[in-house]
Amino acid sequence: MRRPRRRLRRHPPSSRSRGAVLEPRPRDRPGAPRRTALAAVLVTALAAGCGGGSGDGPDASPADGCDTPGIGADEVRLGFVYPDVGAGNESLAPAMSGFVARIEQANAEGGIHGRKIVYTWRDDASEIDQNREVVRQLVEEQDVFGLVETSIAASGGLDYLVERDIPVTGMPAEPFWTDPKYRNMFAYAYVYSDGPSVSTFGDYAKAMGGTRAAVIHSDVTTAADGIGGKISASFEAAGIPIAPGNFIYNPVITSPAQLGQQLRAARVDVVTAVFSGKDLAEVVRGIREAGAPVKVILAPSGYDKAMVNEYGRTLSGLTAAVNYVPFEIGNPAHQKYLEAMNVYAPELQPPDQELALVSYILTDLFLYGLDKAGPCPTRAGFIDTLRASQYDAGGLLPGPVDMTKDVGQIATCYTFMQVNDDGTGYQVAQNPAGTDDASRNRWCGHRLEQ
Repeated sequence: MRRPRRRLRRHPPSSRSRGAVLEPRPRDRPGAPRRTALAAVLVTALAAGCGGGSGDGPDASPADGCDTPGIGADEVRLGFVYPDVGAGNESLAPAMSGFVARIEQANAEGGIHGRKIVYTWRDDASEIDQNREVVRQLVEEQDVFGLVETSIAASGGLDYLVERDIPVTGMPAEPFWTDPKYRNMFAYAYVYSDGPSVSTFGDYAKAMGGTRAAVIHSDVTTAADGIGGKISASFEAAGIPIAPGNFIYNPVITSPAQLGQQLRAARVDVVTAVFSGKDLAEVVRGIREAGAPVKVILAPSGYDKAMVNEYGRTLSGLTAAVNYVPFEIGNPAHQKYLEAMNVYAPELQPPDQELALVSYILTDLFLYGLDKAGPCPTRAGFIDTLRASQYDAGGLLPGPVDMTKDVGQIATCYTFMQVNDDGTGYQVAQNPAGTDDASRNRWCGHRLEQ
């Protein structure tokens, strides 16, 4: 059954800059499974100290005479683009809640340099042509300073935004995000990358006793195989050879048990599978049923509580590489996020959903740039300032991101989350080299030479 659509409350002309303000529509019932199939692909691919700022300090008051589009005497106008209908809607629906929560949290703290943040959102229905049109509407008709996009069709408006130097933070679901020539398009982590691999995956597998690896590929999509190749290179750099053979999984024609037998015959004790949801669970089930002596099953998209709830103990030992700090760690940045969600986006239950957190971080990244750009920012100044920054979302990322050097590169730092022995949830895979709680909870490597 189709969920009720959000209703828009229109403001009179005197407050046009606020655009359309959301009245939240009902979300999934409390405790409903998370929709993570698309989320896993996108983020395999975020408090105290969160970067938006509260407007405190000597330059907190808005400067007179700012003539930058979207910057008023007492407000900053932002746009938000995501698919309210169409492909990707079910997976990306929580993103709106994360965006709204971070905006309203910042406003409650005094805004940015004393200015309130007001926003207008548009639905691109995951269509390239519609994305291009709604982006134009937000810039030309709503006069926004910049955009946050959680869209899988952001390439539609790319040329328009680049030509006009419009700053954008977004979810890097398309390859163009990795191109450093698009200086106005900001992300904090990348799924696609033509750059080198990192040592982190191999360091983890080696520490877990891995000696011989297999990479399971998909013959349905080649996109996931990109990160699979990076993980394979990382294993080899750690001295873990890749077993010869063609390990393929197709959910329509592949028998998980036969694939497990193939892995057992190859005498591998490390496996990486770049799948999500049911496909990943079936691969793990096949490995267990075949009795393959696998010590490490590493999946960049394996952090899926709904999958664990369904498959339970079958998944025990599965490891997910997560490029943000998971809620199980529970640091002050998580508490600040949860408080914002409970106050400003209570319709999303449970609030600890991956896409909501991703959107919250992307919004925080934009506010961080606004804060650093000063009391009278220009779009070009915002872009230059944020590109010269390092960013860690106030503790929501396992390591800082260099907004210039790390463009288009996969992250060097991850949190590795293992399904516990009972198959009831996840536990943090502790780094034995860590010297305190923070360093024990994360694994940071280095970039490999190509």
